[in-house]
Amino acid sequence: MGLVSIGTGCSSSDSSDSKGGASLDCAWLDSDNCWKTTASAATGCLPPSGERGVLSADNSKCSYASGAVVTFASPLVLPVPDRPTWDFTISNGEQTCLQYQETGAGFKLTVGSQTVKEGSSGAIGLQIECPGGATYSDSNAFELFSCGADGGSLFGGLPGNTYFDSTTSLSFGLLGTSATSGELELFNCDK
Repeated sequence: MGLVSIGTGCSSSDSSDSKGGASLDCAWLDSDNCWKTTASAATGCLPPSGERGVLSADNSKCSYASGAVVTFASPLVLPVPDRPTWDFTISNGEQTCLQYQETGAGFKLTVGSQTVKEGSSGAIGLQIECPGGATYSDSNAFELFSCGADGGSLFGGLPGNTYFDSTTSLSFGLLGTSATSGELELFNCDK
């Protein structure tokens, strides 16, 4: 099963905010925005592409021969139930590569001291908060699906996640991180 998640929720806002927010538009999605640069800062630390990790007996960790470890805040249930709440940390040796955590109305990605947050803006809008507090928002995220900032792969280049699971495996990636493929694989684990 493959699922994709981008944030749209229910709160009130418009296309700017009190921190001097700017428009979240196709140009922002196509640029080297804070979502892309924050995610790419973790690539040298993540498990090598093509390597598969092994889930622990209780599904609380996924360990790689190369030294990377994915630690889940709560042990996984496979297959993953509908609407999971993701909360995990990827480390390699003594270094924390990244933390990904879903919040009530979106998610946040932390790499080093940099955190990007995605949340809702209006009934069907989206807001991105970059490291340092700059915000970008759009009151209708559905309009951005046609942007093509990910090479036409998925959802116009909007930040989000995708996962594929079975009774014995799970892979997870971040969407909107590349102009060509659109996805950065974070982990791929088997029982």
